[in-house]
Amino acid sequence: MAHPFRFPAVMIFMLFTTLLAGCDDAAKRAYEMGINFEKSRAGLEDKALETDDGIRWHLLTSEGEINKPVVLLIHGFGGDSGNWLRFVSELDGDFYFVVPDLPGHGDSTRELDLNYRMAAQSRRLLTLMDTLGVDTFHVAGNSMGGAISISMARQAPQRVLSMGLINSAGLTRQTPEFKSLLENSASNPLIPRTPDDFTTTLEWAMEEPPYMPEFFVDIMGQEKARNSAVAQHIFEQLDEDPGMNLEGTGKLASVSTPTLVVWGQKDRLLGLDNVKTFLEELPHARSAILDDIGHVPMAEAPGKTADLFRTFWQEARNP
Repeated sequence: MAHPFRFPAVMIFMLFTTLLAGCDDAAKRAYEMGINFEKSRAGLEDKALETDDGIRWHLLTSEGEINKPVVLLIHGFGGDSGNWLRFVSELDGDFYFVVPDLPGHGDSTRELDLNYRMAAQSRRLLTLMDTLGVDTFHVAGNSMGGAISISMARQAPQRVLSMGLINSAGLTRQTPEFKSLLENSASNPLIPRTPDDFTTTLEWAMEEPPYMPEFFVDIMGQEKARNSAVAQHIFEQLDEDPGMNLEGTGKLASVSTPTLVVWGQKDRLLGLDNVKTFLEELPHARSAILDDIGHVPMAEAPGKTADLFRTFWQEARNP
């Protein structure tokens, strides 16, 4: 459920934290307070656990017992669980959310010698859900998280009740602009190597980024830059991963999971032509296009994206 009455409090909070940002320590404290405020607003709490496969997980889960339909949310390459905070705040109370930092990202296990391909990540997530005692669940993923969602639906179709693909990889039809950049430049805008590079990452990823004070962006950039070596390792694995290149293989035709494909129309990374092909190759898929939105609709347009999924998950639960 949304919390419109909290909007003035958010603005006051942002003003307060901006005034605090006069030194590094104060900025860091203000950033942490801001993130914790967003988690509380979404009804989420931090958890840390280790699964039998040796992965140390940081994740966010809904507060309280698991007594509602469970939704697993999977972020994209270079992201983390925080990408979903404003989306979840629109749906707090309707579902029980599990929102992990994927291995290689955020505060979960990050190692240079780990297999980060789609099949391996999906097996890890299934193990995580086992550890949490969750048998069946809805799953939604953004970008790389969408490709992982597809892999989960293929590995455990009896467990995945529905699948949400938000500007999803899997077909991975890159825009001519992004493909040309990767082919003709040594830099990758999705892998910030300095805090300043993160501004470029946001420009490529979002058409309408949510407001953040400048020092928020700087601190996030510092965190992303510290993980650049692992991010580069992951990106190199994705380039060779069959789970990122499913078009024309016939593998999607076997996925019977009800699927909602949501796309930001102004995605600069993965083109709108992905939608048509997903609809052609997935037998139980429908789509929704969000005008003037980029690659991360759940962060850019959380209300609109949440409305689409609220209806979809309710229908999937009561066909």
